[in-house]
Amino acid sequence: TWSDPQVVADFGDDTIGNPAPVVDRKTGTILLLLTRNPGHVTERQIIDGTAAGTRTVWLTRSTNDGLTWTPPEEITASVKLPDWTWYATGPGNGIQLRSGRLVIPCDHIVAGTKANYSHIIFSDDGGRTWRIGGSAGDQTNESAVVELRDRSLLLNMRSNHGRNRRAVARSRDQGLTWSAVESDEALIEPVCQASLIRFSKDRLLFSNPADTKRMKLTVKLSRDEGKTWPVERMVHSGPSAYSSLARLKSGRIGLLYERGTTSPYEQISFATFDLAWLQGAN
Repeated sequence: TWSDPQVVADFGDDTIGNPAPVVDRKTGTILLLLTRNPGHVTERQIIDGTAAGTRTVWLTRSTNDGLTWTPPEEITASVKLPDWTWYATGPGNGIQLRSGRLVIPCDHIVAGTKANYSHIIFSDDGGRTWRIGGSAGDQTNESAVVELRDRSLLLNMRSNHGRNRRAVARSRDQGLTWSAVESDEALIEPVCQASLIRFSKDRLLFSNPADTKRMKLTVKLSRDEGKTWPVERMVHSGPSAYSSLARLKSGRIGLLYERGTTSPYEQISFATFDLAWLQGAN
């Protein structure tokens, strides 16, 4: 069951979105990162610098499991460089590392170029202050991140390399620097957002439209920290796009995703399933 919708942040005619939540285990606080821009300004105008206004970064908090939220506060100066034009947090979940560091996957474009980079921002003090982490290679975009068993990070990225494969990079310093970008040949994509989470100590889950077009919303499972993805099951065979995975309190898997019959954007659906279903049991 679901409550009625509630407005978390409202800036009138301005666009505000790209939600990226993370929970601080120490306090239970939900920190929700967002981006904002003037509603009359297009993405292309922001990238080209042809209109007044740009993307700014905001943060709101909830200390009661999302029942109420603090007024959004701007953190742009801490997490966006002056020559970055387009900027997006998430969309999708952040993570907290075993060290306590909060990590939010983001992306940006550098002024005067067509260079698009995935990057992370992080906080070591429960979300009070934020800093810019490392950027991955060019032609990467919306991303998702997990901490691996050896404490390294895996960044899984929407790719503009023209190969219809997800891009990946790794960090051994908690996101300050990233390895060279590689293509994951097992993760086909139409150039779209995707979701990646740790389900358990030895299982990662990934969801995206697993096709060269935005269709075939599929969930995949890895037992070797993202090196291979031998288990997969299609959730929706038709048009589909963005998605978000979560492990539920029951131990089942939750999946929020866009889908439709003629367009991926006709409805938002929520599905739940368990590992047995994912691994082929009826």
